[in-house]
Amino acid sequence: MGSSVHSLGYFLFEVSDLDAWDHFLTKVIGAERGEALGEELVPYRTDDRAARILLKQGPADDLIALGFEVPSEQSLHEVAKRVRDAGYAAETGSESEAVARGVEGFVRTFEPGGVAVELFYEPALGSAPFRRDEVAAGFITGEQGIGHLALRADDISQTRTYFEQVLSFTLSDHIRCTLPGDFKVDVTFLHVNPRHHTVALGSGLPKHLHHFMLQMGSLDDVGAALDRAFANGVRVVQGLGRHPNDQMVTFYCVTPSGFECEVGWGGRTVDDSTWEPTTYDRISDWGHHSPYRRAPIRPTEMGEQP
Repeated sequence: MGSSVHSLGYFLFEVSDLDAWDHFLTKVIGAERGEALGEELVPYRTDDRAARILLKQGPADDLIALGFEVPSEQSLHEVAKRVRDAGYAAETGSESEAVARGVEGFVRTFEPGGVAVELFYEPALGSAPFRRDEVAAGFITGEQGIGHLALRADDISQTRTYFEQVLSFTLSDHIRCTLPGDFKVDVTFLHVNPRHHTVALGSGLPKHLHHFMLQMGSLDDVGAALDRAFANGVRVVQGLGRHPNDQMVTFYCVTPSGFECEVGWGGRTVDDSTWEPTTYDRISDWGHHSPYRRAPIRPTEMGEQP
């Protein structure tokens, strides 16, 4: 069964502090605030599209919807039928809701964990090209979509079935290991285009979302974003490191809503004609350590005289 969903088009977060998020996205991450499209949602851009990240005022401080793009209105009808045939409800979004998201039309359903999945077609472009004020090489989007996310799946098998059989995602690989403190990691990675993974599934998370990832066009841009995070008092929970499966160099920081944002560069891509899923026994090949785990080494600790 060929995939009709071809990329992750947007994130929709419900946040309690819009001002803090505006500062985080524009001054730290390097996104651009877009022109208002509707009354309830605030759009942000990472490329020439009108909206890639949407914020809604509210108490959840969590992911509330994912926008997945399909090629056409006909494709939308086909995927919606597949959703209903699988036993999931699917409703057509209103015209005003579509305008607020910067899309021509969409159908809303829900993945097994309760996050809305909004299947849409014909995304709108912004009135001007995306300004690369902070991210000189831009963000990697296009056919790979806006990025990826790590989603809570209390029943990984059920959620994986939903994404694979209903939305036509494909298995990339797994990471299964034990971290210090006897913390078990079991994450399943799924792709729907050449990006190594668009969705990662894991259990035991306090929110629907563990993190969302944005990929930059150069390592220098990632380093500059890391500097901006420190300069703006954003908590960096994992410094630079490389994952073994997608081979991206990334860091993780905490958003104003408490979940994390991963910023990365250099990810590998998937060719389905040759790809073979693998199970990895580690989260990182190197790095991804907390920059706060110990005080800096002092000269006396290195055998030098003060």
